Amino acid sequence: MKNSLRNLCVLCAFVVIGLSIPMTTKAQSTQRELLTASERRGKEIYLRGTSPSGNAITGWMGELSVPASNLNCSGCHGMRGEGKTESGITAGNLTWPNLTKPYGHTHPTGRNHGPFNESSFIRAVVNGVDTNGNNLLVAMPRYKISATDMADLIAYLKRIDFDLDPGLTDSNIRIGLVLPSEGALADAGAAMKDVLSAYFDDLNNRGGIFSRKIDLRIGNVGAAQNFARDDQVFAFVGGLSAGADTQLATLARNEEIPFIGPSTLLPHVETPVNRYLFYLLPGVEEQAISLVNFAAAQPELQNGSIAIIHSGNTLGVTAASAAQRQAKKIGLKQVDTTGINDLKNSGAKAVFFFGTGKEQSDFLREAEAANWRPYFFFLGVLTGKEFPTSAFNDKIYVAFPTLPSDITNEGMSEFRALHEKYKFAPRHTASQLAAFAAAKVFVAALTRAGKDLSRESLITALESLYDYDTGISPRITFGPNKRVGAAGAHILNIDLAEKQFPTAKGWITAY
Repeated sequence: MKNSLRNLCVLCAFVVIGLSIPMTTKAQSTQRELLTASERRGKEIYLRGTSPSGNAITGWMGELSVPASNLNCSGCHGMRGEGKTESGITAGNLTWPNLTKPYGHTHPTGRNHGPFNESSFIRAVVNGVDTNGNNLLVAMPRYKISATDMADLIAYLKRIDFDLDPGLTDSNIRIGLVLPSEGALADAGAAMKDVLSAYFDDLNNRGGIFSRKIDLRIGNVGAAQNFARDDQVFAFVGGLSAGADTQLATLARNEEIPFIGPSTLLPHVETPVNRYLFYLLPGVEEQAISLVNFAAAQPELQNGSIAIIHSGNTLGVTAASAAQRQAKKIGLKQVDTTGINDLKNSGAKAVFFFGTGKEQSDFLREAEAANWRPYFFFLGVLTGKEFPTSAFNDKIYVAFPTLPSDITNEGMSEFRALHEKYKFAPRHTASQLAAFAAAKVFVAALTRAGKDLSRESLITALESLYDYDTGISPRITFGPNKRVGAAGAHILNIDLAEKQFPTAKGWITAY
């Protein structure tokens, strides 16, 4: 039993967290001029049809009114304002030098007019007429937009043709991998590096993606901001957050750099969503919510109260807070006391215990001594490798982010073939599989984004991933408001009496 549980924990500890490493925040010079606040706001309006201020922007097609997010500028005019022709309809070039060229414009339909300035451009957007008073194409929506938002949009259009994503050329995509350079997680990080280097070397040797090769750069997680700017990184793939989750989330948002698959037990999930963060596996928060959802569905726990107990460390507090919120949301009654006798007298039917392995064992012994037999719910990443008593047989449930059953024959064969070809050392299996999964998700998104690649098109491609099978993890689904690809947990029932491998109760979603 002891070995079975240990093997399960090793295989399933896909997400890794370490000691907090301070993040360098001092501003550094960059090879490209950063957008101003106004230009950044205008970029959001152009790309997504939404105002950072929260103002409504409405598009009109004849008498039909729709949110501008459904009729955003970039959808027709291109990510860089370059203009596109689709189904015989040409959406013009919106770069400011083109709009304002002194000799004006002659369109494929024969319509011609003089150059735009700010005032005439506003009339075109709002009223649908060009500088000579001609009506624009019917396919061009008319927009209701505030003066402030319009000023921001114009500010961005004046920069749009210079706002090129760093790390991206016709022949290369430069990606970053941030890892701890010292401490307990350094070797796990080095194991990740081995896998990602092999994976992208293999991809490059097969021609890359749309004739672009992947240029992998390695940086220290504690200096990720400087690294991103100095090396002009297009996106980050895999890596270990090593306690710097908040700092990395801030970097992703402020610099608009996608992070795909950073390994952590504390995904930085925000409301509104941080568009640039994509976690593959659940952290302790999602797993705790799944435990509560599972418990609420058990008939034997109906009409009873629960207790939520935790350690004072970050993982315990985070898991307990998530469990408390979810229990309140779905109507589970909670008791506030934590002492064994008081809990017993309260009639609590279940205990969610988010403490260390030793604290867990001590609590189970005390409950047995008090002749109290509630149901127990633990997180695999926090639980001990063995249980001190069999008194709670079939009453202990444990959540894991992934199981060996998530690894398909095809997925493992692909991983082993990479290992045999590039001879990297087989170590820190969970970390290596996590890196492998992140690389596969990244390449799947690149493939969907196509040759006309940008950070924005990569994010759109990632948001379209649904039920994606990496072959070595739970299936991954992202969306516009979903940034944890496998938001849930496997729930297992421990058979202590027979000392058998845990019985899986299924995948329980967190939402």
